[in-house]
Amino acid sequence: MKDRIAACFASFLLFLAVAGTAATAGNASGAVYVTTLPAAANIWIDGTYVGRTPVLVDAIASGHHSLTISRTGWVVTEIDVSVPAGGTAMSSTRLVAGPRAFTDGPTGSVILRDVPPGAALQLDGAAFKNSPGAPVTLSAGVHHLTFTTAQGRTTRTFTVLPDTPTQLVLHAERAVAEARSAVVAPADDYIGADAYEISGTKIVVRSNGHVVVAHFGDTSVRYDGAQIALDAAPESIGGKLYLPLALLEKLSDDMSKTP
Repeated sequence: MKDRIAACFASFLLFLAVAGTAATAGNASGAVYVTTLPAAANIWIDGTYVGRTPVLVDAIASGHHSLTISRTGWVVTEIDVSVPAGGTAMSSTRLVAGPRAFTDGPTGSVILRDVPPGAALQLDGAAFKNSPGAPVTLSAGVHHLTFTTAQGRTTRTFTVLPDTPTQLVLHAERAVAEARSAVVAPADDYIGADAYEISGTKIVVRSNGHVVVAHFGDTSVRYDGAQIALDAAPESIGGKLYLPLALLEKLSDDMSKTP
């Protein structure tokens, strides 16, 4: 009887050990999130193809792994990544352009931000009309954008990478003493989607008795009939209206003062 009890106890201990090992093995995995510049590069992990960047690979053994990164026209890159158990490793690589990186007709895009009100734009020497927040498809490579205001003419040189959106901020340089953080925030989170109407570039906000008339790309708005200047312009991001945070805070502050 004692031998049977001892045998059962030993079997139970063995079961616990095996179960513990299995639990440990089950938790000894992690993930890796791989991004590249330019995007849409092919990725292999330890010789297994896993997709094109950006790509998230989960449930792989924790520890060191080998990443191979390849894109036509760009130099093949191999790097090591350490995957933590129960966590996610982040891997970001800028690829080196090969001789054919910009010769096979690839395209990217550019989005212009903070365009000075009334500025005349030229893209690669040709007159250009910007639609606020709308991506412009361009061939991959170097481009030149010139904007002319009452203060003068400024030219910016930028590079468009294949399959990669580029954000281009155009505001004129501000003096340090005048520098402010130009921030926009989603209008729906502050005043609700039923508080505003959009017609073309015009935006009309009616919130708790206040009326605001604004335009995309313009930092000047009419607030209850009075003209005020803000540090940012309304934008459309991902199909949603973003208004200057200073304006949203003013509306919120005025609402709190209303009896």
